Amino acid sequence: MDAPDLDSLRQEIDAIDSELHGLIARRAALVDRISATKPAGGLALRPGREARVMRQRLATHQGPFPQTAVYRMWREMMCAFTLMQTPDIRIAICRPADQPGYWDLARDHFGSLIPLVAHDTPAQVLAAVRANPTTLGVVPAPIESDTAPWWPLLAGQDATLPNVVARLPFLVMPNARARGISAFVLARMEPEDSGDDRSLVAVEAATGLSRNRIAGALAKVGLPAFASALDQIAGGMHHYLLELPGIIADSDKRLGELGAALELKNGGVAVIGAYAVPATPPALSPRL
Repeated sequence: MDAPDLDSLRQEIDAIDSELHGLIARRAALVDRISATKPAGGLALRPGREARVMRQRLATHQGPFPQTAVYRMWREMMCAFTLMQTPDIRIAICRPADQPGYWDLARDHFGSLIPLVAHDTPAQVLAAVRANPTTLGVVPAPIESDTAPWWPLLAGQDATLPNVVARLPFLVMPNARARGISAFVLARMEPEDSGDDRSLVAVEAATGLSRNRIAGALAKVGLPAFASALDQIAGGMHHYLLELPGIIADSDKRLGELGAALELKNGGVAVIGAYAVPATPPALSPRL
């Protein structure tokens, strides 16, 4: 049998391209129908579902086409559909002049169409998110050397305070300026179960707590052991950020029991969000 000539192979590629384009149009029409069933306004974001979709695409991908390219194609498509449903969505990014990699993290996750707005500090990002329910925030993941930690601010009761809903990067891009850094996504919505998640629990105490004491209190109230823990002092109080497996609701009675087990007379315990475990997990935060 004669080998096919280049023209016939290119015609086959053209036919596939047309089919792909048609499938994207069909998907867009379905998104339109879904959007029509929802109340007007609000944020059309499903971080848990997005993580499940991307895990499935990455797990089933085969062949020489790069896995990272598959990821970028789907992220771009999903974010375009999000923009269709929430035309005024914006991404506020903490991107100091000397750390351009955070811009790359946001662009690789949210695509090329959703507007990105740079800010110098996490506090500015948090203010932007609190001012507009369709603004998302991207802030550096906490480290112990932070002199002005942003995450204790999420432990309040104000309705405008956002939650952590995702961690970046979900998949490391080979050409990003973001090697070795990670970020959290903030949104004014509840975190969504992806099937493999970590909750972020903030503990505030007037006096220092040892790692063993926190671990013992978690076990006593029936909460899972922490995967990592961060200790910082701000405003004269000790703040601990614990990563626990799974999704833990604000209403979980074990949170109150944890405060009692730790004897927190002038502090408290609060869930400040959760994120889907990335396909390429970032390094854990320093332990206590």
